[in-house]
Amino acid sequence: MNELKQRIHDLLERMNERVYGKEHVIALSLLSAIAGESIFLLGPPGVAKSMVARRLKLAFRGGSSFDYLMSRFSTPDEIFGPVSISKLKDNDTYERQTEGYLPTADVVFLDEIWKAGPAIQNALLTVINEKTYRNGRGTVQIPLKGLIAASNELPAAGQGLEALWDRFLLRLWVTGITDLADFDRMIASADDTEPKITKELQITEEEYNAWQRQISEVKIHYSIFEVIHLLKEKIEDYNRTMQNAESGEHLLYVSDRRWKKLIKLLRTSAFLNGEDTIRLSDCLLLAHGLWDCLPQVDTVNEMVLSAIRQSAEGYLLNVQGVRQEIQALKDELSTTAALNEAQDPALKIIDSYYYQIDKVRMAGRLLLFASDYQALDRTGKLFYLHKDKYKSKCFILKRYDLSMRGKVPQNKIYSLRKGKRSVFINDYEYPLVCVPDCTPLPPSAGKDAEELIEERFQKAEELASRVEDGCQSFYETEKIYAEHHLFLNTEERKALAEMLKHQQTTVAYYRNELNELRHAYRKENEEYPSEGTEGNLFG
Repeated sequence: MNELKQRIHDLLERMNERVYGKEHVIALSLLSAIAGESIFLLGPPGVAKSMVARRLKLAFRGGSSFDYLMSRFSTPDEIFGPVSISKLKDNDTYERQTEGYLPTADVVFLDEIWKAGPAIQNALLTVINEKTYRNGRGTVQIPLKGLIAASNELPAAGQGLEALWDRFLLRLWVTGITDLADFDRMIASADDTEPKITKELQITEEEYNAWQRQISEVKIHYSIFEVIHLLKEKIEDYNRTMQNAESGEHLLYVSDRRWKKLIKLLRTSAFLNGEDTIRLSDCLLLAHGLWDCLPQVDTVNEMVLSAIRQSAEGYLLNVQGVRQEIQALKDELSTTAALNEAQDPALKIIDSYYYQIDKVRMAGRLLLFASDYQALDRTGKLFYLHKDKYKSKCFILKRYDLSMRGKVPQNKIYSLRKGKRSVFINDYEYPLVCVPDCTPLPPSAGKDAEELIEERFQKAEELASRVEDGCQSFYETEKIYAEHHLFLNTEERKALAEMLKHQQTTVAYYRNELNELRHAYRKENEEYPSEGTEGNLFG
């Protein structure tokens, strides 16, 4: 763990002293503040939403805070400061005395945010987005790092709150304590004092400004762009589904500004976790910035995890490449096999349904259904010998199954494999009767074809090996990164671990499939024992 990550880790531990079940909320509040963004906490009264803001103020050395409970009667004077009577009287200037109010605070907490009137809402738009406040004739830059808003409800539709709602980059559903052990510790605790955080851990103004420059230099790998692209597609698909269903559900709207700010949030996460490039684990945080109503939370979580998985498979691990290469190999083998195993017009049809097996030592004809022959492969299938009472001196090899156990003698059960205008019966090869003057059978694979298929195998196996190595490396590094990530909760770490395990399982599956293809191909093309013109099975 590098020095900065260790410091943020220690700072969060101090901020979370005597905090029960809200550690993740505080961590995300700190992340959003360092990214210069605002966060909205949705939840019922009494679940420690205001405590989060008080703890966040402690992260900044010399930090000041402002908090206020909104009502529909709140005025701009109560939020931004009263108008200076002396300046209005002496200089004819309408200017507020902002000291001790929102424009001079590092951390702001506004409870019941949606009850604010239009005048307050309009001023908040520039305060949150540009970190500026127009006071009188001039515009001042404010020191605001993080604004935390809270409510027990979402903004009502049709009230003109959409622009303000969009300004809150992170949106968290905050509930009461669910873990019983945490609950017991909370109600038994008699110490409600704020934790003491040393100056060495607190963030100075100079550090905060320097970090902003360093955060902007964090690199974005194309796999991260691919996550965003995939998410945009999934959101569009979701919205189309909702519109077609006319369900009345809220659509997902993500503005271009929000996407840009989310990327900065990911950069901040990577930077504070000691990385110079955004990692896929950081992308799990996107789920907190995309939903508009509670029913969408699970859907958005699934979208984000799916996009991360698809990006990893396609652009980091190239699992898709292995899948495509194996399919191309299958197509090549199928094409080659089709030249030899399709119904051969040279084979003579007997009594409309059968092929006749030649060179057998038995009194009569030995037949095999043409459809059964076409269904044969190189692995061997069981047949039994049946005497056809309706055909004089005629025997038929028919498919055997376990229901015939005890009804068919063991010495009349045979293993059949497909040959080239022939059939292997218990590994003895017998030709099939062909029409007179039939054309010679094309070779199953000439030297060139064999070389091409071998090249296909080598290419697929080399790619699979690279992906296996890459998957192992990716699994180990990403697993460690996620396990020690400062801003992921237990559920998010678990979801990522399952995704990583799925990646390994998928790669192992394709390796096994490739090995089976190789085995089947070798088996198909190896030389089998062959007797002379007469076998000895039916003598």
